Order: sequence, then structure tokens, then C-alpha cells
Amino acid sequence: MVIVTIVFGILLIISLVYHVIYRRQVERLGRQIAFLNENKSEMKITTDIGTVELKELGKQIQKLNDRLQNTEKTYAKQDAALRETITNLSHDIRTPLTSLDGYFQLLAATNIDQEKKEYYLKIIKNRIESLNDMLNELFTYAKLQDVNYEIELTELDITTLTADILVSFYDVIAEKGEEPEVSLPEEPVLVMGNREAYSRVVQNIIKNAIVHGKSLKVSLRREGSDVIFECSDELLNPETAIDTSKIFDRFYKADKARTNAKGSGLGLAITKELVERMGGTINAECANGMFTIRVIF
Repeated sequence: MVIVTIVFGILLIISLVYHVIYRRQVERLGRQIAFLNENKSEMKITTDIGTVELKELGKQIQKLNDRLQNTEKTYAKQDAALRETITNLSHDIRTPLTSLDGYFQLLAATNIDQEKKEYYLKIIKNRIESLNDMLNELFTYAKLQDVNYEIELTELDITTLTADILVSFYDVIAEKGEEPEVSLPEEPVLVMGNREAYSRVVQNIIKNAIVHGKSLKVSLRREGSDVIFECSDELLNPETAIDTSKIFDRFYKADKARTNAKGSGLGLAITKELVERMGGTINAECANGMFTIRVIF
């Protein structure tokens, strides 16, 4: 009986000690969590007691903390990106708005002849179209940032579609007094894509080449199982370095040769998003004074 009592007492003492240690470990976990809540720290959750339950608890708390930190970093990047977007768009929109205000004042003057009025009206129309393009690009870019936004893919004949888009730029190209070099296959080239998205992609790429370069070259061809659309233009300032790894970043501007107040800086970023939504890839290269954008399906 005495032995039983002694054994029971020992077990009771061990149980009490273990209980105290367990409580202290839980309190320590609580302090670690409180520290992480109050401070931006990379501290890892640790446990002194090697029980399966406490180890698992510490592991799950650590996972939760890592996810929270990653979420905070993501939101911080998104917030910085949003601020950058607002800053850039504010600048880009302010320029044509200021110009519009000036030309409206000139138009309101009573001592100008009809020829000048028509000239001012033409400029005002161009500025309004520029603003409209900026807002459309912003709206499209915002839609493409939604991971749930999908575009419907169907079989497209992009030979005919590419030719139609090039024809739509005829007047703009003719005004520059240049003859583009175009190479399209005679037979239909079929890909899985979206008509509106593909049209937007080609339009953005050609517009970029026309505005920022000269000697336009456009081609569409097959290479094995790939279909490749390629657009090149001669650099206006071949000595200026262009970072092709950033060319599809929003608002990227290398120099005056590829910077223009007419655009929002989102055109090529939108192009990349649309190409990838259609299962394609896009890249750019700059060599021997030529800037080239290549889309591969």
C-alpha cells in the first residue's frame, strides 16, 4: 500500500510538473504570436517541448504567420503599383487636358479666322481621341488583372485577320511617306484564339512601331508547330539602350525615342496579357538598330 501511495505521488508530481511546463510552453507560444502581431519580424515559432501535438501546433502557427506575411507583402506591392499607376496616369492625362484648355481658349477668341478655327478644332479632336484611348487602355488593363477574367477561344484564320488590320493602318503609314515590308502566307493560318484579343494585340504592336520607329516590317509564318507573328521597326535613336526584359512592363519608357504623350504606357503590357490569355508567348529583341516584337502561338 505504501509503495502504491509513493508511486501515485510520484506520478502526480510528474503530472503537475508536466502541466506547468505545458502551460509555460503555451504561454511562450502566446508571447511569440503577440510579438509577431506587434512587429514586422521574420522570427520563427519555436517549441521547447517535443510532443507531437505542440510541434504540430507550432508548425501550423508558423504556416499561418508565413501566409499572413506573404499576403502583407503582396498587398504592399499592389499598393505601390496602384500609386505608381495613378501617378503615371495623372501625368499622362494632365498633358492633353492642359493642351485642350489652351486650345479652347484660343478657339473662344473672337479675332481668329476660319482656317485657324479648323486647325484648333482638329488638334482638340486629336487630344480628345488620345484621352479616350488612354481610358480604354486603363479599363482593359484593369479587366486583365482579374484572375477570373477569361476570354473565349475559337479557331481563327489569322492570315486574313492580320491583313485586314494592316489595311486599317494604311492612311497612317501613308502619311509618314513609308512603304511597309509585309510578308503574309497565301494560305489560311489557323490558331486557337480570340478575334477581338488578337486584333488588339496586332494593333498595339503595329501602332507602337509606327509611332516610335520607321521602316515597318511585318511577317506571319509557320515554323514547325509554331505560328509566329513578327513586327520590326528601325530605331529612331539606335544608340539608346532599350531593356527588352522590361518592354512589356506597364509605363516602361526607355528614352525619347520610345516615349510619346499619345499613349498611356499600358499598350504593350495589355498586349502581353492578351497573348498569354490565348496560350501564346511574346518577346522583344533589339539588334542592329532594329526593334522587334515576336508573338508565338
